Amino acid sequence: MKAKVHYNDFVGSVAADISDTIAANKGNYISSIGEYFNVDKEKFKVVGVSLTGIHNFEVTLLCVDLAKSTPAKEHVVKMKMDLDADGQKKMLDLLFKRLNFVLYDSGEEKYSESNYDEVVNFGDFHHFDYEDN
Repeated sequence: MKAKVHYNDFVGSVAADISDTIAANKGNYISSIGEYFNVDKEKFKVVGVSLTGIHNFEVTLLCVDLAKSTPAKEHVVKMKMDLDADGQKKMLDLLFKRLNFVLYDSGEEKYSESNYDEVVNFGDFHHFDYEDN
């Protein structure tokens, strides 16, 4: 599974560290997120998590449905989590200690294999008034 949106103007990668809250109680694995939320382990195996949106974002657990899977094919489902506005605000902190997105223009994936040569500060070269834009 790959992340995708309507136009895929940007593509890239993401890396995350699980939150101390979940790690301390359940471990450092994707399945730990399912355990934290008491996902039925007899029915589902949590294999991924998907975050979609900006303001009203959606959290989806990617799961193998053990009852519907066969030896020939795993039956993968997206399990949507119902979150109110307060739950949405808290979810990123609950799930992750650190989160890093790296995006490039679609078609410029060559930069995904590159490392930067130097770190510079935007403010050393530019002035941008966020209030006026």
